[in-house]
Amino acid sequence: MDLKAKVKIFLGVCLIGALGLLAYEVFFWFTHVYESNARVQTDFTNISSQIDGKIENIHVKEGSRIKAGQLLITLGHEDIKLNIDTLRTDLALEKAQRASLESEKVAFEAELKSKLETQREKIRSLGTEYKSLESRLKLAEKNLSRTDILFKKKLTPETKLTVEQDKVLVLQGQVSLLGGKVAIAKREYNQLVAEEKQLDVLTNKIQISDIKQNRIQDTIRKQKLILGYRLITSPIDGVVGRIHKFKGEYVEDGVDILMLHDPNRYWIEAYVDESQIRHVRIDQDVLINFDAYPFEDYFGKVRQIGNITTAKMEGGGNLVESKRLGGSVERVPVRISLDSPPPYITPGMGADVNVRIYDHIRLW
Repeated sequence: MDLKAKVKIFLGVCLIGALGLLAYEVFFWFTHVYESNARVQTDFTNISSQIDGKIENIHVKEGSRIKAGQLLITLGHEDIKLNIDTLRTDLALEKAQRASLESEKVAFEAELKSKLETQREKIRSLGTEYKSLESRLKLAEKNLSRTDILFKKKLTPETKLTVEQDKVLVLQGQVSLLGGKVAIAKREYNQLVAEEKQLDVLTNKIQISDIKQNRIQDTIRKQKLILGYRLITSPIDGVVGRIHKFKGEYVEDGVDILMLHDPNRYWIEAYVDESQIRHVRIDQDVLINFDAYPFEDYFGKVRQIGNITTAKMEGGGNLVESKRLGGSVERVPVRISLDSPPPYITPGMGADVNVRIYDHIRLW
């Protein structure tokens, strides 16, 4: 076979191959939506402080796996701890003061009750004695009156009259004296009754002490809340992606200190040409090729189709628009799940995606 024939055969083979490749590309164009601008995405949680303060320590490193509730950052808080200790001391003193007032009230109430009962008994005893003396005085007065009649009739000696008069005078003195004692005893009783108001005073002091304790406890809770703001914990299980601030730096509230993400929650974000988005449907199979794993195939499904183009998204960058025949082309974000992600995957990795759409188009 001469050289010319070989050349013709070679050119024929090349032509057939080119036609086959062209046919494959045309078929692929009709049966797949292909995009090479896909990126690995995840939800990021930015950790910041709710108050101003100096970073005392950062307890994690970039790449550290952490659990929800784990301590991440400590801001300076010695002053808060001292405040709490001082308040706890004040609370203990106030509790001791209340206990002392309670004991004083119980003792005073018991003593007052005993005094009142003793005074009532004294008044009853003096009253009984007073009535007895009054009866004796009445009897003596009757005897004196009868003796006086007999003495006037010359039936009894004067000495007898004198004795009866003396008895009456003595009994009148005793009745008067005892009446004064009864009056004094009643005034003393009234004074004791008035002292019952001291119980109200002690009760008010105890109530004021309770109010002071509640106020101190509220202040302690407030200080603990402030302390909690200075002990920053993780809200999620995740991985530390990036640390923005470091030990010794002063941060203001709302300034990001570090960033977390969930290593079990990744997806692919592809930006599909608006001319192809009509072919994309939820749950379509997707072939994924990562730039980091060029010789391995991974699979996923379409989970969400965006309802806004990248031109309207903040920070769209060079994905916002491209040019075709002098006109702008918008792209629509499409979220794709990963069935079995590669072992080492990080947000921002590039990937190519092929969305299989042949079940949703008809070829004639």
